Amino acid sequence: MLAMLFVLPAAPASADGAPPLSTTPERTVGFDGLVYTSVHVGDTVYLGGNFTHAFADGQTVKRKRLAAVDARTGKLLPWAPALDGTVLAVTANGKNLYVTGEFTKVNEQPRARLAAVDLSTGAVGSLKPALNGFGHAVEVSGGRLYVGGRFTAVNGRAARSLAAIRLADGTVDTGFTAGTDGKVLALAAAGNRLYVGGAFKKLAGADGTARLGALKLADGKVDTTFKPGTPYPTFGLTATKDRVFAALAGAGGRVAAYRPDGGLAWTSVTDGDVQAITQLDGTIYAGGHFTTACTQPSQIATSWCKKAMQRKQSKMAAWDAATGKLLGWDPRSNGKWGVLTMKADMRQGLTVGGDFTAFGTQDQKRFARFLICRYGCPTR
Repeated sequence: MLAMLFVLPAAPASADGAPPLSTTPERTVGFDGLVYTSVHVGDTVYLGGNFTHAFADGQTVKRKRLAAVDARTGKLLPWAPALDGTVLAVTANGKNLYVTGEFTKVNEQPRARLAAVDLSTGAVGSLKPALNGFGHAVEVSGGRLYVGGRFTAVNGRAARSLAAIRLADGTVDTGFTAGTDGKVLALAAAGNRLYVGGAFKKLAGADGTARLGALKLADGKVDTTFKPGTPYPTFGLTATKDRVFAALAGAGGRVAAYRPDGGLAWTSVTDGDVQAITQLDGTIYAGGHFTTACTQPSQIATSWCKKAMQRKQSKMAAWDAATGKLLGWDPRSNGKWGVLTMKADMRQGLTVGGDFTAFGTQDQKRFARFLICRYGCPTR
């Protein structure tokens, strides 16, 4: 580890001249339960969790585990499908929102932990693959819906916590046989790879793939050129063609950046699990239940952070994507479990979900929006 201490001002995050992000959330809807997952689709943010009501314009409104918010205004939209169990992951493609989690019904129709919901109407789609355990991650690429979690079968066919569904007809891709020996918690498609993260020891039986590995999108086989040897469980992923950024647990927690061959570009230590991660114009944003972060990165996967290099960083932080330098962005979130989902959009900024109820002195229950300050950020 590096021994030099740099004291950074508490300024908005900005890497390499990118527009900074506000540290003060915009007013928006709140929820009565945890927000676990989110996705941007145009000017709408779709949210999933274990909530049953939203707080909007002084009213309490029913929203059973799914909701939609106008990303421009923060207003709750009328879209309101109803599920009977927790939603843990969502993604979107075409006209559908793909949803997985712990539910067994959508709009009173049977759907065993995986479903498609119309983005405009909220109507449940015809997709009916049945998971015999929970789903925790979904990703769409190349006409297939990939789902990961903790299950042993899909539609009665053996599947070890990972499966592929053909979107054209909703059938299980029986040629996709990759599986894991533990939970899959994160999926991210980039370039010609599907990155798979979680709490497993091996991906498709391959060495060097513990907790994070890659599959070739072309054939679903393990890409043996990517062997990061990640030492801690992976909770979240975001990827480009030349970098994979991971939200990790471990002794405390950390953010890690990997090269295409799996080599560690940098890692930054926190004092609690990092559970969500996203990127915006050269900056990595991550959240979890940490309260401090190390001011300098390391190139050692299991490094520690000296006390003199720790900075108070409540549940969220930002890093320069190229160097791993901790930036001066701290919205001061509260909460026990902290931040569980983060999604970035070049027009709308950053949306965040979790169990928080305030940022600094501003109340904001379990969902927040942070805008890009194109002409300078206001101070608190």
